[in-house]
Amino acid sequence: MNLSAPQLITWVIGVILGLMGILIHLDVMSIPALEDLIRPFWLVSTGFVILAVSNVFRRL
Repeated sequence: MNLSAPQLITWVIGVILGLMGILIHLDVMSIPALEDLIRPFWLVSTGFVILAVSNVFRRL
């Protein structure tokens, strides 16, 4: 399996989603619109999935 580095924008999006999930879980930040729709666990999971998928597929 050949892995490739993710594009910068994909990496930034994945890291921001993960950090938002962690910070919301720790009650450091609050985004009322997101708190009603999605749990912090799913933000962190989505960030990790984006990073993993972007390593497997080129140009993502």
